[in-house]
Formats: sequence, C-alpha cells, structure tokens
Amino acid sequence: MSLSASKTVAAKVTATIVGNAGAILTTSLPPAPTATKAAAASILDPSHPDPTKFDSTNPLILFILQATLIVFFSRFLHFFLARLRQPRVISEVIAGILIGPSAFGRIPGFTSHMFPTASVPYINLVANIGLTLFLFLVGMEVDFSVFRRNYKASVLISSIGIVVPFALGAAVSIGVYHKFVDESKVKFGTFLLFIGTANGITAFPVLARILTELQLLGDHVGVTVLSAGVGNDVIGWILLALAIALTNASSGIIVLYIILCAIGWILLLWFIVRPLLVWGCRRTGAFGSHGPSQGVMCAVVFIVFISAWVTDRIGIHAIFGGFLAGLIIPTPIRAPITEKIEDLVAVLFLPLYFALSGLKTDLGLLRDGSIWGWTICVIIVAFASKFISCGGVAKLTGMNWRESGAVGSLMACKGLVELIVLNIGLSAGILNNQVFAMFVTMALVTTFVTTPLTIAFYPLQYRQSRALQAATKASSNNNGSDSDAPAPGSIRTISRYAFVLQQFEHLPALFAFCKLVKAPELVDTQSSENEKTSETPSATPVSIDALRLVELTDRTSAILKASDSQETLVAADSLSQVFKTYVQGAGIDSTTALEVVGQDQFSTAVATHASEHETDLVVVPWAVQNAKVDAGVIAQYIPNPLEGFFRRNTGAGEGTASYAAFVRRVFADASCDVGLFLDRGNTANTAVISGRAHIFFAFHGGTDDRACLNFIVQLARRNPGVSATIVRVTPAAEPTPQDTALATKQSTRFSDDESPMIFSQLTIHGGSGPSAGGAIDTVYPTEPGLASETADSVAIAGFFETASMTAHRPEVAAALSRIAFSEISSHQPLHMSIAQAEVASKASKAPLVLVAGRGRRDAKSHQRELGAFLRDNMEQVQASIANSSEVRKSLGDVAVAYLVSGLGSSLFVLAAAGPAGTKSKDA
Repeated sequence: MSLSASKTVAAKVTATIVGNAGAILTTSLPPAPTATKAAAASILDPSHPDPTKFDSTNPLILFILQATLIVFFSRFLHFFLARLRQPRVISEVIAGILIGPSAFGRIPGFTSHMFPTASVPYINLVANIGLTLFLFLVGMEVDFSVFRRNYKASVLISSIGIVVPFALGAAVSIGVYHKFVDESKVKFGTFLLFIGTANGITAFPVLARILTELQLLGDHVGVTVLSAGVGNDVIGWILLALAIALTNASSGIIVLYIILCAIGWILLLWFIVRPLLVWGCRRTGAFGSHGPSQGVMCAVVFIVFISAWVTDRIGIHAIFGGFLAGLIIPTPIRAPITEKIEDLVAVLFLPLYFALSGLKTDLGLLRDGSIWGWTICVIIVAFASKFISCGGVAKLTGMNWRESGAVGSLMACKGLVELIVLNIGLSAGILNNQVFAMFVTMALVTTFVTTPLTIAFYPLQYRQSRALQAATKASSNNNGSDSDAPAPGSIRTISRYAFVLQQFEHLPALFAFCKLVKAPELVDTQSSENEKTSETPSATPVSIDALRLVELTDRTSAILKASDSQETLVAADSLSQVFKTYVQGAGIDSTTALEVVGQDQFSTAVATHASEHETDLVVVPWAVQNAKVDAGVIAQYIPNPLEGFFRRNTGAGEGTASYAAFVRRVFADASCDVGLFLDRGNTANTAVISGRAHIFFAFHGGTDDRACLNFIVQLARRNPGVSATIVRVTPAAEPTPQDTALATKQSTRFSDDESPMIFSQLTIHGGSGPSAGGAIDTVYPTEPGLASETADSVAIAGFFETASMTAHRPEVAAALSRIAFSEISSHQPLHMSIAQAEVASKASKAPLVLVAGRGRRDAKSHQRELGAFLRDNMEQVQASIANSSEVRKSLGDVAVAYLVSGLGSSLFVLAAAGPAGTKSKDA
C-alpha cells in the first residue's frame, strides 16, 4: 500500500491492491472523520456562541426571545391605548407593524438578528396553529339564536351592510387594480371579489369586545349590532372562501369542484360529526356542571385540526376548517371549551400572528402623494359605506339618530378579521405589499375610531338618563299619588327586598337575614301560646328580588355567557339556584335576575335593578373571611425577609378593599334604603338562621338612625323570635356619672397634634369628593341641626312614650314589648355604645345582631373618639377588615367601632334613601 502526503491523507486514502491474477485495483476510501468539539450548552462557557443566534437544529432558543419581545411589546402598548378605550387588537397590530420594516426594521441589524429569514417559518407555523384555534373560537361565538331574536333588524342591517360596502369596494378596486397591481399575475375578477369582501366584512370578535367594554351587550343597540354582525360575519367568510377558491383554481370546473367539496364537508360535519360529538358528550356527562372531560377535549381538538386539513386540501384555507368546527360544537359546552384554550390563544398565538403580519407590512411603501391619496380614498369608502348603509337602515327600523349613529359606527369596525383577510390575500398572491400596506392602514383607522364615535353618538350618560326616565314614568304610573311619609310612631313598611348575590360565601349571611325578616313557622322563644311565630296576618308579605352579579371580562367565554337569555343564565347558575331553592322553602316570594356586567358597573346594575323593581331595601351581604394565607411547606421553614413589604394590610383579606368600594358605590347610587349585612362567620349565626336573634342598636341621631329604628320595630313585628335593646346615646359636653362608671383605658381629650396618623384614612369630617375606590366619601355636617334633632325626638317619642304605645295596633304593641329602650348621656358616645352592647350580649341567650346607621348625613361625627379607639386597639384593627381604609369609609364610624370590638355574630349597617327617595351626592 502506498500513502500520499499528509495533506492528501487528511482528504482521502488511496489503496493499491494486487490480486492473484496480477490484476491491479485502485479505489479511494472516504475521508476519515475529524474530531469535533461538542457545542457549548451554557452561556457561561467562553466558546458558547451568541445566545440570540438562530440555530436550525435548536430553533426554540430564538423563538422564546421573539415571543417574549412580541408579547411584552403588545401588552406595553395596550397599557397606554387602553386609556383611550381601544381594544387589544389595536396594540397587537401596532406592535407588529413597529417590529417590522416600518420602524424597528430600519435599525441596522435588528431584523437580521432578531427575526432572521430562516426563523420566520417557525413563527409562521405557531402563528397559523393559533389562528386556526382562534377561528375555532370565533365559530363558537356565532350564536344564531341571537340572530333569530332580532330577525327583522338583523337581516336588513346585515344584508344592506354588506351589499353596499361590497359594491363601493368593487368600484374602488378598479382604480387600485389598474394603478398598483400587475395585471398579468392577478385576475381582475378575483381582485374585485376580494376587495369587495374586505370592504364589506365586519370584525365580529372585536365588535363583541367593544360592546363589552362599553357595557352595550344588554342594550338593544348592542343586541342589534351583535345579531347583525353574526350574519355579516358568516356571509363575509363565505365570500372570502369563494375568492380563495377562484385564486387556487386553474379553471371554472375546478372552482365548482372546490365549492361542492366544501359543501359536502359542511354537511358531513353537521349531520354526522356533530351528532357523534353530542352523543359522546352525553355519555361522558360533558353537559353537566363539571364540563367536558379530557376525552371530549381530545375529540374536539382532533375535529378542529382534521377540519383544517380537509379545507386546506380542498383548496380554500385551513382557518375555514377551524371556523366550521366551531359552528358544530354543542352550545352547552362552548363556554367551558373556550375557557380552556382562549388564554393561550389570546396571550401568545394572536400576538405572534400580528407580528408576522407586521413583518410583511412596510408603511414606507406609501411614500408619495398618489399612494396616500388612494389610501385615504380606501379609508373613506370603507368607513362611509358601512356607516351610512347600516346607520340608515337602523334609522328606518325605528331607532333615533343617536342609536343609528352608534350602529353605523360599530358595524364599520374592521379590526382583527380584516387583518386575517388581508394576510390571506397577501399569501395567496392577490395583494402585493403596497396594496397590503394601504388596506392595513385602513383597518387600523376604522377600528381605532369605532369606540370614540360610539361613545360620542351613544354615551353612557344618555343611556342612564333614558333608563331613569323610563323607570320614573313606570313608577308614577304605578303609584299615582305617593304619600309614603310615615306619621310619628307608625312603621314605614319595608316588604320588597333586593338581595345581591355574588359569592357562595355570602349565602349564610343572606339565609340568616331571610329568617330575620320572615319569621319561621316554629321558633323556640319560650313565649306564651298566643304569641305565634308566624308572620302577622296584617303585615305586608315579604318578597325578594335577587340579583346575581357575574363579572363580564374581555374573555370570549364571558361574552358567550352574556349573550344568553336571562332564563338560560339563571337556570345554569348554581348560586342562583341554591338561593332560589332556600327562599322558596322558607315560603318567601322571590324572583331572580342575572346580570353579566363589568365589575365597575356592579353598583349601577344594583341601583337599576332596585329602581325597576321598586325596592324598599337593598341588602348587600359581606362574609368576613379568615385572611390567613397558606404559604406552603417551604415558606414555613425558609421565611422570606421581604414578605412584610409585599403583603401589607393582610388582615383585610383578599379583595376586601375592592368589595368595600363596591359597597360604597351602592350606597351612593341606589335610590332606596341600602343595608349591609356583615356575617362574622362564627357559630352563633346558626341560631340566627333558625330565626332567633337579639338586636342591639345605639341611637345617635340622624336620618340613618331613624331608618334603623323603623327597621328594628318592623323586624320585631314580623318575627316574634326577635327581641331588641335600643339605647339612645346623647353626647355630653363634660363627662357624666355614666362615664365615670365606665372603665375605659383611654381619654378622648386630646389636641389636634395628638391625633393618630390613622385619621387621614378615616371617614372625612365635612369633606366630600371622589375617592380612590371611585365612590363618594361619607359627609358629616359640623352640627346635625335643630330639624334633625327634632325629628329624632319625635321618632323616639312615637314608639316609646307611654301615651304613644297605647295607641299602637296590637301587633306593633307586641313587638314594642320585646324592645327594651333606655336613654343615656355620655361624653364618650362610641365607648358607651360598645359598653352597652356588651351588657346586652351577656344578658341575652339569643345571638347578638348589632345594628348601626351609617351616619352619612345630618349626624354628628365620631372621628376623634373613633381614632382614639382604633389607636388603643391597633392589634385588633390589624387583624380585621377594619385595617382597610376603604372598609372604614364604607361602614361609618359606629359600625367600625362595633367591628373592631368583636361583639355580635352579625352587623347590619343601614343607609337611608335621600329626600323623595333619591340618594344625595354625599353618599
């Protein structure tokens, strides 16, 4: 064997073999493998390459950076654009455009480093998977029952709203085609059909979210727009599928085959796949409360991707398969399925898709006046054709000009669906980059102006004033002559209650309150035989109008729930059904309504509900929960030194401040009496639920306290199991003998500089104005005034003077016989009230329920005394919900003192309606 030089050996090895017959064979062996060092896996290794460098063998590393940048940037923009009430799709589209060649792409090395061409297919793969799932969600959002409920207006607005824009879009497409499109590559008919479709389509998903943001889902304008959007959406997707079929087909017969195959697949999905899915859901109990199982979810995902594959192979597009799969999903499992997948789609997949779209969008192509002229023309035609046609039809169907303007503005929204359509057109070769940039600009502008124009045409104040006028008119028709001002010593009847249902934890408090206002048939009161426990025959029957509040978020699942009818929502809501069953078992007439609204609209929904049902008293429950948080095993042995910094006011519990702000807004917005029933969650409430209770009430004066007095007498009248202790506490300028006998640990005599720091967080004396929670601070005048003091004395005398008591009807006299009344003067009214409550608690075997007026007007302030009391009981304050300043503002001074003292099983805080049944602005 002969070997060549070393350099040759490194390249190849040549061998000469001599055979037995003398033949010579020469062959070349492959080069010997050279030893290579494995790539470094850690960035700490000096030989490790750039961590952002794209590696086709491991594309995940760069993909993580790309996804993080895209999601963070879109969320960052939305943080600011949300202040302008813009939908999230606007920030995602703008983020995608800025990441592309229009902005960041002009930074040297940005695109080649962060979005190299070789990495784009991986983003495209993930984004299109997400787009298919998103169209599946859109298909599940389509509810044809909404369309049927508003059939006349929906058909007219939907049909005219797509025909007119389609025609005008086709007209504009003539000039755009001849000016910017290569006629040798794109057929004019296909281009006309595509531009007409893009001009006539309405972004149904974005439309639903704008209606949610503006609280229009339950309004007749919102319902009309939503139902018209359903028809418009379906027609638009059909036209788009036809345009894509024309693009992909080489002849007319192929187009016919594509259409027939698509129809056949739709029929297969509807008549075979859907019944099988329904059968599987029934077999697995997916229609029950626990929702679809993993097996059902696996079947659903399988259907989505198979349908996408089939429609893509037919020749339309994969996203149509996802849309069709969403249409066949049974209604009972649509919301649960949506909840399982919507977050991943909204948080990750859609921003990636819009970033991919932004990488294709170069606004720099719109670089001369001619192009911008055509762009402005496209924008005007797209908006005006929708606004005029849909708004005009709405006006013809009976809407006023404000409602018609809102309908036209909403139907002109393009948004996300338009971007999807444009990207499909770009990938199909129908649009070039220049025309694509023109129509992306149009989509952004029309979507951006939708919310401001809707607010301008149909503002919230206008809607509220119309609702108030309707409620006032209905009330005047029902009441004719309203003279419900009670005479001194008479009881102002409270029989119509409105209960607010939010959480299961509130049910014990509501159950206990039901038993207080409606006597059970048997109560062990150790009374005489003639003192029956059933409700007095002469008393007006109690009725309860419950309002279930469900938060409406921007989630698709929440929008799906909000679009259902009231009967369907109430029947499917477990909390409503549990409460309804209990109330019916207690023999109380009741109705239940359910509102799906934004959290900031909860108080408005309560006030509107109370006004529509002519409620006497709104009852808001509050369950005091243990604020202790399970930190886990590791945190118990390895404490975090920063825990105290990140967890302040832990005694208030999670969500306490926000719920207190909601309560304050109800106090401010409701036009009737409002009561807050606070359940301490102890075992004594078991006896309250049985119908037995002893009420303690310290009468300090004012409208709220007079309302409390009337309420307590009425409770005792209705329920023989209720007894009460009422103490009228009048303030004294100097300490009284009662104060001397009272053992207190602190004095109320302190100067201004001795006031605790906590004063700045308490109910403001003589102040008003919006607070951080969005409600109005409690207002105390400097002096209650002679009129208020006179009204206090008259109210007390009417019930408890000997001459007045003999004039009462027998049932009222029997109630007053179970009420112990006394008067006391004190220099420390709050401390005296707490001391008297302790005496009442020890003297009664029944559980103690404390009642306090909120003291929101014409009542003296206890600010100084409360501040001293809280300062001396700071440990109890920090361990209770009173640690939150929002709670203290909501309850009022007297109730806060009761809360910190720990007395009683329950606390009822009452705020009376203002003059003429309206709340004043000082709530």
